[in-house]
Amino acid sequence: MAIISFDTEALVDYVPEYADNRDSFDPCVVRLRYVPYSRVQHYARLLAARNKGVQDPARCAEITQYVQKKQFTENVESIAGYFVEDREITDAEVFYETADTDLVIEIIRAMESISRLTGGQRKN
Repeated sequence: MAIISFDTEALVDYVPEYADNRDSFDPCVVRLRYVPYSRVQHYARLLAARNKGVQDPARCAEITQYVQKKQFTENVESIAGYFVEDREITDAEVFYETADTDLVIEIIRAMESISRLTGGQRKN
């Protein structure tokens, strides 16, 4: 069986599994780009360079969060169906700042994995 990948510039509509979202009548949909291993390595090198010589664990955690947010915001184009109280959030940075940790991590793992991304791809 062949392995089929995504173009790194193609936008994919991903429906997170979080909180039974995929079974929802009107699910949250995250439009994102696939992040191949070479790009994941880029973020890892960025993290290593920024943490070089840093001894303070709190500062290391801050740098890690910065790089993770950078990866998220660079590769999430938009969000639909995500609300904070009565306001719909469509911006990746605001989503990152307000969403549950498990939801953000699920989306990051999906953007880095063809099989997860395909499994959550919105069916038309």
